[in-house]
Amino acid sequence: MTAPPAGAFDPSQSASYTYEPPQQGSKSRPALLVALAVVAALVIGGGAFAVTRALGGGGDQPASALPADTAAYLRLDIDPKVGQKIAAVRFFDALDDDALETLRSEDIRKEFFDWMAEEEEAFASIDYAEDIEPWLGDRMGLGIVPNGSDEPFFGIALQVKDEDAANEGLTKLQEATNSTSDDGLDWYFHGDYAVLTTTDAVGSLQDLVEEGTLADKDTFTQDMAALGDEGVVSGWVDVEPLAALVDSPLAQETLDDASALDATGALGSMAGTSQLASEAATGRYAAAVRFSENNIEVHGVTRGLEATGIEGGDSAQLILDLPEDTVGAFGLEHGDQLVANAYAAFQEQFPQEVTEAEQSAAEAGFTLPDDIQTLVGSSLVLSAGPGLLELEDLDDMQLWEVAYRSETDTDAAQDLLTRAFGAAGTPEADDFLIQRTDDGALTLGVSQSYVDAVAEGGTLGDTDLFKSAVPNAGDADSVFYVNINSLEHLYLNEVEDAEAKNALEQLAAVGFSAAADNEGNGEFTLRFVADE
Repeated sequence: MTAPPAGAFDPSQSASYTYEPPQQGSKSRPALLVALAVVAALVIGGGAFAVTRALGGGGDQPASALPADTAAYLRLDIDPKVGQKIAAVRFFDALDDDALETLRSEDIRKEFFDWMAEEEEAFASIDYAEDIEPWLGDRMGLGIVPNGSDEPFFGIALQVKDEDAANEGLTKLQEATNSTSDDGLDWYFHGDYAVLTTTDAVGSLQDLVEEGTLADKDTFTQDMAALGDEGVVSGWVDVEPLAALVDSPLAQETLDDASALDATGALGSMAGTSQLASEAATGRYAAAVRFSENNIEVHGVTRGLEATGIEGGDSAQLILDLPEDTVGAFGLEHGDQLVANAYAAFQEQFPQEVTEAEQSAAEAGFTLPDDIQTLVGSSLVLSAGPGLLELEDLDDMQLWEVAYRSETDTDAAQDLLTRAFGAAGTPEADDFLIQRTDDGALTLGVSQSYVDAVAEGGTLGDTDLFKSAVPNAGDADSVFYVNINSLEHLYLNEVEDAEAKNALEQLAAVGFSAAADNEGNGEFTLRFVADE
C-alpha cells in the first residue's frame, strides 16, 4: 500500500464566513474534495444505463478502503447485483428510445468535464479518454472521518482497474496548480481503491485504514445487513460522532454558504438550534436507492435511536379503508401516544412555557394535552378525493372533497369541537362542518357526500397502485400516498419538453411509509411507481 509523494493542489481559503461567490480555479479544501466526488460520480454514473445489461457485481465495496472510524459514508455502484441490473433495465425500458439513448450517451461525461474545466482550472488540463477512462472502475465512496478536531478527514475511494494508470492520472491533476500545500490533493491505494484526500491527512487516514476498515465494523455490517440490497446508491451515518462537528468552523462555513443562497432563511435558522441538536443526536441511519421492475425506491433503516415510548399493538389503519379513487392521503397510528410523549419532552425542556399554555387553555375550558390526544386518536387519516381537482366554484363546499377521520372517543371529540368553535367566536362553524360517527371513528369534512364515502369505507388498501406505492402500509406507523395519475391533467399540458413530458407520464404514484419499535429501531420506504 503506497502513496505518492505529497502533492500540490492549493485552493485558497478565506477566514471569513461571509458568503462570497467562488472565484474560478479556487475552492476550499472540502469543496475541492466534494467537487472531485461529484466529478467521479457523474463520470461513473454517466454511463450507468449503458452497462446495466452486463452481469457482474462482485468485488470489494468502497467501505473496504475507508477507516472503521468513518461516521458518514456514501456509495455509488453502477455494477450492483444482477437482480438490481435486471430490474433497472426493465424499469428504464419503459422510457422512450430517445430518453434511453440520452441516458446511455457518453456525451454526458464530456459535457460535465467541459463544465468543470470552466469552473476549476485544474480540470482543463485533464483529458477524460487519456487520463481517467483507462483506470476508473465502477464504484466510489465518500467518507467523513472525525479525528478529534474541528475539521474531520475526508476520503473519496475510487475503484481502480489499473493502479499505475490511476497514479499517472491523479499525478497530472495534482501537478496542475504547481503548488505545495498541506491542503493539496493526495491519495493512497488500498486493495482495489485509490482514496483521495489531502496531503496533511493522507498519512493519518492510511494508518487508520491499516488498523481497521469500515467494512469490518460491527455496527456498519449489521446495519447494512438489515438494509438488504444496497442497490445503486447507498449510505450510512453514525450520528453521535458527527454531532461534535455541528458547531465547527467547517460546518458553520458550509451553513453560511448555503444560507446565502436560501431566500427563505430557513437554513440560517438552523445555526441557532445546532447546540440543542448536537446534545440530542444519537443513533444510526442506513439507506439505499433501489430498482424494481415498476418502481424506484429509497429504503432505509434506523438503529439505536431514542425509543418512542409507543406501546404499539393493533390500530385501525384507517388509511386502508379509504375510497379507491382517493387522490392523496396521510395516515398516522398511535398519534395519541405520540402527542403525550412529545408533550412530556416539551414540558421537560420548556417547563415555564408549558405551564403558561396549560393555564391559558384551562381558562378557556380546555385541558392539555388530553384534548389534543382526543382529536388525534389512536388512528387518523387525512384524505382528498377526485372532486377536489375539479373545483370551479370555491364557495360550493359540497365540492371540497377533503376529510379527517379519527379512531377516538367520538362523544368527547364532538363536544370538544363544539366548545372550540364557541371559544373562537364562530359557533356557526358547527353548522357547516359535517360530522359523522361510526363504530368508534369520527369523520369530519365539509362535503356531505365525501364524508359519507370516507365513513362508509372503501378498498384503497387493496388496489394494485396503492400496494405498489406502499407495500407495507398495514404494518406502518405513518403512511403518505399520492395518486399521480389522477393529477396529470392539471399539469402535463403545460410541459413543453417532449422527453420531460414522457418521463412525467410514466410516474403513476408516490408512497411513503415508516415504522419504529420501542427499542429505537425502525425502517422507512419512499417509492416512485411507474405505469404498467
